[in-house]
Amino acid sequence: MNSDIKDIINFTKKIKPKILNFRTIFSFSSKDNCKGKIMILIVTSNKNIYGYINESLKKGADGIIVSIPINKELLARNVPVFYTNYLNTNFNKFLDYIYNKPLKNKNIIGITGTDGKTSTCHLLANSLSKLGKKVGIISTEGNGIYPRLKPSSYTTPRSDILYKLFDKFRKNNVEVIFIECSSQGLHQGRLDNIIFNDAIITNLNRDHIEYHQTFKKYAESKLKLLKMTKGNIFINQNCKNSISVFSSIKKSKTIFYGTKKDLINAHRLIDRPDTSGDMISQYNSSLLYKFLHTKGYSLKNIKTIINARTKKIKGRMNYINDKNNNAVYIVDYAHTEYAMTLLLRYAKIKTSKSFLITVFGCGGNRDRGKRSKMGIVAKKYSDKIILTDDNPRGEKSADILKDIHEKIKDKSNILIIPNRKRAIKTAYSMSTKECVIVLAGKGNEDHITYHNKRLNHNDIDYLKTLIR
Repeated sequence: MNSDIKDIINFTKKIKPKILNFRTIFSFSSKDNCKGKIMILIVTSNKNIYGYINESLKKGADGIIVSIPINKELLARNVPVFYTNYLNTNFNKFLDYIYNKPLKNKNIIGITGTDGKTSTCHLLANSLSKLGKKVGIISTEGNGIYPRLKPSSYTTPRSDILYKLFDKFRKNNVEVIFIECSSQGLHQGRLDNIIFNDAIITNLNRDHIEYHQTFKKYAESKLKLLKMTKGNIFINQNCKNSISVFSSIKKSKTIFYGTKKDLINAHRLIDRPDTSGDMISQYNSSLLYKFLHTKGYSLKNIKTIINARTKKIKGRMNYINDKNNNAVYIVDYAHTEYAMTLLLRYAKIKTSKSFLITVFGCGGNRDRGKRSKMGIVAKKYSDKIILTDDNPRGEKSADILKDIHEKIKDKSNILIIPNRKRAIKTAYSMSTKECVIVLAGKGNEDHITYHNKRLNHNDIDYLKTLIR
C-alpha cells in the first residue's frame, strides 16, 4: 500500500474503527449523503471551500479529508480533519485501492472527439452485445450495463461516480467497458491512471474554446486519452485535424478507418441500400468494419452486425413523421459547424423533401466564434431558418442570436423567435408534405437554462405534443 494511502486509511480507522468496507464510508460532494461519512474534498483553492465543508458537516459528516490546509476555527462544528495534497493528482489511485482494482482484466475502450462520441459509444456497445459480450457503457445518454441504462448528468462523470460504476460492472461480470471521454473530463483528471485497451477518435473540430481557451489546448486534452492507451488507436482518415494533431502517436498503434478501402469493404456487406447513401451511415459502417475486423470477428459476424437494426439514441438523428401533413422532422444534438453541416446535408439528401426549415440556436457562455459559422452553414442548406434559444445561460438571448445572424449575407427567410416552444410551433405551422424540419442543438435535453433558472423543455416531447 502506498504510504500516502496508508495515512488516509489510518485516519479513517481512528474515526471508524469497526469499518470493514471503505468504499461505503466516504462521500465526495457536499450535495451527496454525508451523514456518518468522511467527506473527501479535492480542491485547488480555498474559494467557497468552507461553504462545501460546512454544508457536509450540517448534513452529518463525521470527518474531513481535504487537499489544501484549512482553518478549523471556521468550521461549523469540531470534527477530525486530515490534510493531504496526495489526492490532487492521485485520486483515482486511491479509488482504485478502496474498490480493490475493479478494472482488472476488463477490456476498456475510450471514445473521444468533437462530434459523434455518444453515437459511437452506443453503436459499438450494441454491436458487441449482439455478439454475446456483456457490455458496460458510460456516456452522455446513460450509464450502466447495456442496454439497461440510467440517465446521466455528465458526459464523463466525476471519478468517484466512475469507480462506483466500475465496481458495479465487476460485480455483474461485464467484459467490455465503453467510456465517452470529454475534453473537460480528460483535462480535469477524471480518467487519470486508467489504462485503456483501445481508443477511438471520431473527429477533431473547434469546440469548448470557452473552457480550453485555444484549439491547441483542446486538442491536447484529447491527446491525453491516447497516451493512456496501450492498444490500438482508431483515427478517422478523413479528419485532417485528427491526422495533424495525433501524428505523434506511434504508427504501430494507429489504425485508420474511413479509408476508401474501408468504405468499399463495409458497403459490400450492407444488404439494406437505404443506409448506404449518407456520410454518417458510411462512416459508422466503416468504423464497425475496422473495429470488429481488428478484434478478430469473422466477415459473417461483421455483416450480421452492420445490417442489424441499431436502437436509436433519443435526441440523435431522430426521425418523427407527421401523418397529418406528411412532413418529416429530424431532432439532433448537432451544436458545432461540422455536425450541423453533416445533419443538414443529410436532411436534404435523405428525405427527398424539397423544402428545409432549420430551427436552432447556440449556447451562452460557450465558444462565441462558432456561432456565425453555424449560421452560415444553416443558410447554405436551409430554405428557411428560425433562430431561437438553446441554453442562453448567463448571456442575453438577443446577443447570442445576433452573433449567429450578423455574418449571414442574405438575411431573407430568417425568423428570430427566442422562445423555443414558440419557434418550434411556428415551424410546425409552416409544415407541408414537402417539408423536412430540423430541430438542432438540444437533442434529448430536458431543460433550457436562463441564468440560474432551468425551464422544463424537451424538443422531442414538445414536438410530439404538437403533432398529437
